[in-house]
Amino acid sequence: MGGRLVLMGSGELAPTMVPIHRQGLAAAGTDLVTVLDSSYGFQENADELTERIRSFFATSLGARVTVASLRRADASAGVRARAVAAVEEGDYLFAGPGSPSYALGVWSTTGVGDALRRRLSAGATVTLASAAALTAGVKTIPVYEIYKVGADPFWLDGLDLTGPLGLAMVVVPHWNNTEGGTHDTSRCYIGRRRFDLLASRLDTGVVGIDEHTAAIFDFGAGTLRVAGRGTVTLLAAEEVVFSDGDETPLDEVAALLGSMRRAPEVPPSDDHGLPPLWEALAAGDVAGAVDALVATVEAADSTGARRALEASFVRLVELAVEGSVEPRRRIGGLVDLIVEVRERLRKDRRWELADLIRDRLGELGVEVQDRREGPVWRIGGGEGGLWSQDGAEYHDVSFE
Repeated sequence: MGGRLVLMGSGELAPTMVPIHRQGLAAAGTDLVTVLDSSYGFQENADELTERIRSFFATSLGARVTVASLRRADASAGVRARAVAAVEEGDYLFAGPGSPSYALGVWSTTGVGDALRRRLSAGATVTLASAAALTAGVKTIPVYEIYKVGADPFWLDGLDLTGPLGLAMVVVPHWNNTEGGTHDTSRCYIGRRRFDLLASRLDTGVVGIDEHTAAIFDFGAGTLRVAGRGTVTLLAAEEVVFSDGDETPLDEVAALLGSMRRAPEVPPSDDHGLPPLWEALAAGDVAGAVDALVATVEAADSTGARRALEASFVRLVELAVEGSVEPRRRIGGLVDLIVEVRERLRKDRRWELADLIRDRLGELGVEVQDRREGPVWRIGGGEGGLWSQDGAEYHDVSFE
């Protein structure tokens, strides 16, 4: 059977989203909203937020509200039992603002997450917005830890609410956020660069939801429908974008999102999933860095691995401009390695990947020239010399 999962990118209590809530309540056949407060349960103004949510549903939709209150994972057994029971009885369940990692810490250890999966499979409408929407998929971005605290990008295991219904995905709300102004806060505040690093480690497709926009997964009707001001992006082996009013069969959505299902090309080297190349460079392990780079290049026939390869090149060039050491001497050996790998690809007639490496190096300020006697390279441009390797020494040469 299956119910409806309504995922909102933001604006869950804004007038623009009232029609979506109204349709969800009608589909669920109820005027009672069951609110989960775990996602913001750590905040000092938690009571105020609950009252604001209650007022919104009462004033804007004429709906009644009951609260499945569970603000701590270590709450008493009675509090946990009452919260799970409220979820099990709910036909229209709602959760929104706060911290996704905090919500996961409560829901995944108290039975609430299991209850949400059961209700969705049994036909209820589950509406998750903003922070709560992040928890719905197979993996979850810990936004506070990355954006506010500065942790290196890593994934948390999500609730996977739709897995039992045959749809595996990762959900990213605030897809088009621009609050950073001078810095990129899209992809739920972490920005495109860090998101691309995370995406390269996924074996499941991504559903990116713009602000004031909803992705409505109706498992009874077998459709995904988009409503709101922005778009919904399905990102896997290819990228497909849907706008307000667009509707598509869920089996097509599942096929697209499942097209990324494979072993991760660049497996994480620690709990935070740092790419092996970065880890080796940080430790001064040149041999490990060489092995990691070769493995990344060899796997780079897929989109995710190419993103990882690009990120590795970015890191190499970043290292070249750090500190007081002459940059060409700092990374000369590693650039020689990249150029050598490219030369082998050329000999194997793998022109597309060889050209990709040359172009990415060029974009990062490393210019490569192919000569009869072999390739040479230089950092930057202008009148400066090229650098080529002669045994253990490096020397300037000039363009012919």
